[in-house]
Amino acid sequence: MHSEQSSIDILKSIAKREGWNIDVKARTQSIRHGYTLRDVRIKNYEYKNCWFISKQTTRSDKYRCYSGIFAPLSLKYEYKLLIRRRDFMDKLNFRKDKLRFKVGNGSFDSKIYIETNNDVETHKLLSSSGMQANIIEFLESSERLEIGIGNNDVEIEDNSAKNYVSVITYLDWMLDKKLIDRAFSLAYSIQKKFN
Repeated sequence: MHSEQSSIDILKSIAKREGWNIDVKARTQSIRHGYTLRDVRIKNYEYKNCWFISKQTTRSDKYRCYSGIFAPLSLKYEYKLLIRRRDFMDKLNFRKDKLRFKVGNGSFDSKIYIETNNDVETHKLLSSSGMQANIIEFLESSERLEIGIGNNDVEIEDNSAKNYVSVITYLDWMLDKKLIDRAFSLAYSIQKKFN
């Protein structure tokens, strides 16, 4: 309980120091089971259309607690994309490995796992070596990071945009200022490719 409260305090002090607008909502869901719902939203005016959202929910999957940058996309079609670091299990599962999307750059493909429903759009997004380098650098900077588009598992409660780029950490909150800055920059550069 105490460490979660201090997570909010850390985010409040970052927001105050940077002059970012912060909105914190917390309510106890079940005193008996110790569930507290937390929702922290931060607006960084340097990135007008991006939100930094940290949530703790009562879900039981990996998104019960997550934190990261969300940037709206104006897409006319359904697009799904999940980018994360390849792990030990990916390398063992040959069938899954064959189905994953590859950009054709061996050093990128060997480190990064990609699932998508649109190979053409994904290739356009990831064709630049600069974008590939930014993604590798971001994903290797911490555990449990992922980049997604059209990830319906992450709730934003903002119906103005149908689709979002999400650059998040799951099962944890993003509390490191450098990582938050990198996530803002990466979400913004992906957003610019589409909007």
